[in-house]
Amino acid sequence: MKKLFTLIILASVCKLNAQSFHKGALVFDLGGGVEVYNTYVNAHYFVANKHDTTQEGKGANTHFTFGGEYGLHKNFGIGIRFKGNTWIQGKDTTGTAPSVKSNDILVQLNYHPVSTNKFDLVLGADVGYSKIDFYVNDKDKTHIWGSGSYISMYVLPRLYIGRFGFNMKLGLPFAKYKTLDTNNDQFNKDQKLGLKGIPGFNLSFGIQFRFLNPKEKTKEKEKPKESTEAPVK
Repeated sequence: MKKLFTLIILASVCKLNAQSFHKGALVFDLGGGVEVYNTYVNAHYFVANKHDTTQEGKGANTHFTFGGEYGLHKNFGIGIRFKGNTWIQGKDTTGTAPSVKSNDILVQLNYHPVSTNKFDLVLGADVGYSKIDFYVNDKDKTHIWGSGSYISMYVLPRLYIGRFGFNMKLGLPFAKYKTLDTNNDQFNKDQKLGLKGIPGFNLSFGIQFRFLNPKEKTKEKEKPKESTEAPVK
């Protein structure tokens, strides 16, 4: 009975010590969600008697993501991620809605303070490049585009069933496009636009799969030392 009790305790300790994230782990994930921003459109005018303006509003998108993370340490990982966004737009005076899309290519830096066999808590940040495109349904087929930066800080709990798992992400994203260009020459001569979204809120859900096992440290077996003493007769 005592042996059985000891075995149960040892099994429990081993299970608690097992980590779903470790040095050398390779985790691929994909997901989708929504983001909401407070938006600020800055207009700088080159026309006389027109003052610079800032228009405040709200912006939201639906997005999908996929990427991968590599374990540099049992508590630290680095990865790369692609994020595609479709912005929610209302109908304008033409009765149609403008098409607004953006794409983000991001480097992710993750810290794993808690990692057990079935649970992995991630605190991280996404930092990278973003490009946005507006297609306005007007008679001139106006196209507005710009490139800028995207930063997000997030909490990402992961649940595992073996190597497969589910996750939920809560983030605080920021986006900024310093200058927006257009295909309308007269518009470009009259003004220059900039756009930023701060602060934002991100909620997404996804799945992940973990490859590679932790490398086990092998210890060299010590060879018995040969005695140099003469045998005693």
